[in-house]
Amino acid sequence: MLPYTKEWKKAVTTPVFKKEVAGKVCNYRPISLTCVSSKIMERVIAQHIYNYLNRNNILHHAQHRFCKGRSTCTNLLDSVNYWTIPIQHKHSVTIAYVDFSKAFDCVSHNELFARLASYEIRGNLLQWLYEILVNVLTKPE
Repeated sequence: MLPYTKEWKKAVTTPVFKKEVAGKVCNYRPISLTCVSSKIMERVIAQHIYNYLNRNNILHHAQHRFCKGRSTCTNLLDSVNYWTIPIQHKHSVTIAYVDFSKAFDCVSHNELFARLASYEIRGNLLQWLYEILVNVLTKPE
């Protein structure tokens, strides 16, 4: 089994101001401070999963954020390039903007873990991710 202790589940949650009126609770976001060991393990696992997905061509070519050498800036540059070509040929371009800022809050854990399993991420690693993501969020000690 992957290293895991009850201490890794403990976090100090601090509200951080986002925008607008400081007196409104909805203008704050929670930041959870966890132990260093947990953070290091999360980064190691995230890097291994990223390398695995990249090596097996599972990441979509349009994915920019969290990919080496790609960012929201490179995504914008690609988009402007894609929009410019049809405009130069006197074609119209329709653009739809979607705000995914709250997407993480809406992700179904069952669907997330089913997707990970479909990518051959299983066994101890999947169990560890479940313990960290689900049990920490739903059953704090």
